[in-house]
Amino acid sequence: SIERKDNNERCSINVGNEKVVEACAGTVTTQGVVALMQIPEPFDPTSDLKERLSSFYLILDGLADPGNVGTLLRSCAAANVDGLILLPDSCDVFNPKAVRSAMGATFRVPVLDLGDSRASKMNVSNFDDILFLMKQCGVTSNRVFASTMEESGSHRTAGPLLQSIPYYNVDWVGNQTGGAALILGKEGEGLREEVCNSIQQGLISTVHVPMAHGTESLNAAICGSVIMFERMRQLHLLRNEMRDDSAKEES
Repeated sequence: SIERKDNNERCSINVGNEKVVEACAGTVTTQGVVALMQIPEPFDPTSDLKERLSSFYLILDGLADPGNVGTLLRSCAAANVDGLILLPDSCDVFNPKAVRSAMGATFRVPVLDLGDSRASKMNVSNFDDILFLMKQCGVTSNRVFASTMEESGSHRTAGPLLQSIPYYNVDWVGNQTGGAALILGKEGEGLREEVCNSIQQGLISTVHVPMAHGTESLNAAICGSVIMFERMRQLHLLRNEMRDDSAKEES
C-alpha cells in the first residue's frame, strides 16, 4: 500500500492480484486498474456565476442508455461544456457502464441530476423551473434549443409545424451576449410533453442535424456531440476575433 498527498488530498494506492481486481471491476476484461471515488455533490449552476465568454449547458431529457450518457459526458469534457443537467428518469451518470464510457469525464464535468434526491435543494420541479434556472445562468429561453429529428421540428409535438434550424445556422456563442443550452430527448421516444409544449408556445426553439436522404435518425450521443463541437468551433472563432481586435488596439 502506497499513500501520497496531492493538493492536501490523500490518495491510497494498493496492489491486488488478478482475481481481486476483476471482482472490483465487474467486467470480463479489465484494464488492471480500479478506483474508489467519492460521488460529487450535485452541481449548482447559480453558485459560482463567473464571467464566461459564452456559457453552454447540455440538458438530457430522459436518455436511458448508459453508453450514450457516458459518451456525451466525454464530449462535454472535450467541448468545454459548463454543465450537464439531467431531467428526472434519465440514466444515472454513475451507472457503471456510463462511467466506463465517459473515460474519466464523470468527475470532470459538473453534473446536476434532478432525479437525485440530493438535488431537491435546487427547487426544480418542472420544465418552467429549468428555464428559470437557465435564465439565472445567463441563458434566456430563446437561447434554449431542443434537438429534433425533423426539419419541421414537429417531433412528438401537436399543433402547427414549427421550422427547425440546422445546427450550423445557430449562433451558439450568442455573439458575446449570452450562453445557450441544448436539450436531447430520450432514445426512441424523443422529448417529454413539457418540453414539447414549450416548443409549441414558442418559448424555446428546435434544432436538427441535416442528414442524407433515407437516413431516419442519428444516435443521441452522436447528434449531441456534433452540435457541441459546432459550438466549440464558433467559440474558437470568436476568441480569435477578440485576440485580433485586441492586437490591433495595442498596435
